[in-house]
Amino acid sequence: MKKLLFLFIIPFAFSCSSSKTLKFSQKPDEIVKTESLKQFLSRNKNPKVVLRIPQNTYNVTDTEKNEANLNENKDYLYNAIENQLLASGFTVRDRQLFNQIIGNNDNNIDYQKLKDKSDTELIIELTKLDPKIIYETNKYYDKNDNEKVDSYGTRKEYGASVEFKIVLINSNEFAGVYKFNYTPCVSGCVISKSYKDIQKEAKLFQKKGVTPYEGVERNVLEEFIKNAASQLVAEMRK
Repeated sequence: MKKLLFLFIIPFAFSCSSSKTLKFSQKPDEIVKTESLKQFLSRNKNPKVVLRIPQNTYNVTDTEKNEANLNENKDYLYNAIENQLLASGFTVRDRQLFNQIIGNNDNNIDYQKLKDKSDTELIIELTKLDPKIIYETNKYYDKNDNEKVDSYGTRKEYGASVEFKIVLINSNEFAGVYKFNYTPCVSGCVISKSYKDIQKEAKLFQKKGVTPYEGVERNVLEEFIKNAASQLVAEMRK
């Protein structure tokens, strides 16, 4: 009887544990643009663009060093950006074909030739994508939303950032740079969980194929990239 009572009390105690919530302040975006870009887009509602990705754009995590795995991680993000550009009314050119054209030294120097051969007006260059920016704090909020200091140390969560550079091909003009940030737990992340939540997570980790993950999770990163591409278009057109 005592044993049964003990087994009952433990999960009850866990389930009634006080709630702790982690929060970070949203990191502001960084935007620098020219008036000529705004004027160009006011005249061209459906510009012809290409997404260009230089090497070493993607900040590789330890679990993505395998080349095939890295290519898969890159492509779904780049496709998400291009799909968002299409949805925003842009005419998106094939980036692989564009890279073949720009590989020619003459085209690389003569932007008018590059514009004519590629039939492209804007280059949207993805200059940096970092899915493992660490946010750290020793603060948390209790169930009454009071700020507290954690005496046991700091807590860490992953954030992300993406940066774009815009080039007007016709004038060979650097027309803007846009950096967007994903900050984790802006609306709050529960860091003290009930016994049922702990059991549920334990079962998930026991399933075959579940592996440790470093950086922002894939579905969160993809959603951030889609939103960043949408923000990019909105900011370019302002």
